[in-house]
Amino acid sequence: MTATSTDPAVPSRTSLGRPFFWLWNACAGSNLADGVYQVALPATAVHLGGGADGVALVAAMSRLPWLLFALFSGLLVDRYDERRLMRVVNTGRVLVLGAVALLLALGEGSISLLAAAAFLLGIGETVFDTAFHTTTPGLVEPSQLERANARLQAAEITTNQMAGPPLGGLLLGLTAALAFGATAVLYLATVLALLALPAPDGRTPPAATPGRTGVLRDIRAGLSFLVGHRTLLVYALGVGALNLAWAAVYAALPVLALRPGPLGLSPSAYGTLLMIAGVSGLAVGLLSAKATARLGTRPCMALGLAGMAVGFLLPGLVLTTASLGVGLGCTGLLVLINVVTVSYRQRTVPQEMLGRVTSAYRLIAFGCLPLGSALAGVVGSHAGSRPVLLVAGCVVLAAAVPMVLATPRPAPAPTEVTETE
Repeated sequence: MTATSTDPAVPSRTSLGRPFFWLWNACAGSNLADGVYQVALPATAVHLGGGADGVALVAAMSRLPWLLFALFSGLLVDRYDERRLMRVVNTGRVLVLGAVALLLALGEGSISLLAAAAFLLGIGETVFDTAFHTTTPGLVEPSQLERANARLQAAEITTNQMAGPPLGGLLLGLTAALAFGATAVLYLATVLALLALPAPDGRTPPAATPGRTGVLRDIRAGLSFLVGHRTLLVYALGVGALNLAWAAVYAALPVLALRPGPLGLSPSAYGTLLMIAGVSGLAVGLLSAKATARLGTRPCMALGLAGMAVGFLLPGLVLTTASLGVGLGCTGLLVLINVVTVSYRQRTVPQEMLGRVTSAYRLIAFGCLPLGSALAGVVGSHAGSRPVLLVAGCVVLAAAVPMVLATPRPAPAPTEVTETE
């Protein structure tokens, strides 16, 4: 299957609606909880005396479900109501995190406990994230997908990258049990927001149809759709390459930036510097709907990829605190890539297959993250950490050419449109 011209019509000023408002609240609450959790989990592992091996084990257990369960999660989302799945998953998260908080408060915490919890929460993440990305097309008009996804991206950056980690650090300063307990409360709040979402309009999930095909055949159908659609496949492989580069850079940055590295920054100064990427991403997220409407998706894709390439190559070529700050600011343009690719996938894939195709897509994207960390280790051990940034920038440039060329050109504008946003 070849790419077709599926660029959005010019978006109108109409409201995204109350159902999307509740989805946005669920997105913000879940990502705030994720931001607290991603700080609390490794820090607690260190506090429990896990050392490097213990922290690595806990981190690996949190990502392993993406390799083991991602495809099955997509099948679940296609067969059942994704809204109910998200509520069930976050209810499970509340129970797991509440149990961990209680055991930590009783002094019964251990690396094994954290690893088991990370694995269970990772399984839930594969289901929740896949379901979440299939819900938006049922709540907004196709012409509003870029606008909706831009707002979700802005909420994710604000809560997950900017608010969540400092809040997690503050709670950890009191007790680890409080940090895990607060995360459970945040997930509980998202369950309440998800209860406000309406049921799907007129959609009969495959599980309700007689004579449905087998599990493996259904999963294979989703994989076949992805492999057979040129633009989607290029996007999946391209995003995988970008994630590989991103993981490599963020594995090398602490060695370069923190004392006794070349920049010699303190942990607080380094954390403040990293926030530049979050602030930049938030600004791009707020403007990306207008950008895609006025510039077109292909120029926005090129701009986003150029920002990532410059963001990695600049500090790789000239390593100073200022160049690193500018580079991190440029990487905020990644949000444009996300808005274009996610909106295209939601608009192109049939609703009854969106869960399976999304999970196959994300399997490629997330599967490349550990490869990026490994790349940083190999290059860093032989040539030093600074060349890792140059290699990552070259990976982005290599992925940019097919991704830009695969992005459909804008369709001809309709003769009558509403005022642009």
